[in-house]
Amino acid sequence: MFDSILDLHFDKEEGTPYWLDVLEKKGLKRSDFQKAADLFQLGAMDVDKLRTRPIEDFIPASLLHRQSEMILSETGGTTGDPCRRVYLPEEFQTAFVDPWLQTAARFNFPKAGRWLFIGPSGPHVIAQAARAFARGCESLEPFSIDCDVRWIKQQQAGSIGHLLYTDHLFNQAINIIKQQSISVLFTTPPLLLGLAEKMSTAQRQQIRGIHTGGMAQDNETSRKLTELFPAAVIIPGYGNSLFGVAFEKVQKPEVSSRFFVCDPALHLKLIPLPKKETEKPRMTETVEIGKRGRVLFHRFDKSFLLINMLERDTAIREEFDGEQCLSQIEGLSYQKNSSTGVY
Repeated sequence: MFDSILDLHFDKEEGTPYWLDVLEKKGLKRSDFQKAADLFQLGAMDVDKLRTRPIEDFIPASLLHRQSEMILSETGGTTGDPCRRVYLPEEFQTAFVDPWLQTAARFNFPKAGRWLFIGPSGPHVIAQAARAFARGCESLEPFSIDCDVRWIKQQQAGSIGHLLYTDHLFNQAINIIKQQSISVLFTTPPLLLGLAEKMSTAQRQQIRGIHTGGMAQDNETSRKLTELFPAAVIIPGYGNSLFGVAFEKVQKPEVSSRFFVCDPALHLKLIPLPKKETEKPRMTETVEIGKRGRVLFHRFDKSFLLINMLERDTAIREEFDGEQCLSQIEGLSYQKNSSTGVY
């Protein structure tokens, strides 16, 4: 996959304008990249370019004839203007749907239930993922409550604006819960805890499956959700609009969620934490097992190549049954408006 994807994007005639510009600027050529470690010659992905350049500058010219098939995705815009990318249908399947279906099967997530999704629709990809997840579980697509995360993040917690908006979401959700036989919920941990306060005991006991995303779910939140929804299989996820989603392979109440990558197109690593925002990232280094590091990823798709993408998230590097995984996801300490995992 590594060689074929680089061949596609770095092709001088029909490659990707953005990456051809980067190669020219740095005086590099395709033959300079024989293994993944060579990619660090390219430096960190230019996030400002992802925010400002036309989307076709990141798509190989040889694939522009397939743009009508592509799925457009934008990030939450928490730390600035949103970044944008596309997925081919098969890439969306491997980035989001296949990891979900494998995890749902592993933990016996309920099938053929009625879903309620509370989260952003366009321009985020999470709503498309929610529909695919539900259908993959032999269900109707979810009943949905649209949540503008870009707006709500501008409201100070506890402010009138924040309270009015969340009440608006909860009122819509309770209306659906009262009228439909909802058995599966998909939303963020904070919204789920708030919704639980509005639901009756009988309504909470009716829930058989829960998927949380959009923000990190700590041990205390997991404990509360288990108590509030005693009949539910609860599956947290870690992911975003740019790289897809990762899930657990084992669940232990006393252990923080461990997230595993099961998509060959995605490569995650943890690099040493910066002491301050201006420190140059040490992208060639990987933190030791048990240490916290900053998330860096490559994603090798035909439609869109992301190399040395620095996330605002940090995590603990762990090993379980011989596999590398991430746990205890948090935002960088110097980014006060940081929140993890919006996909």
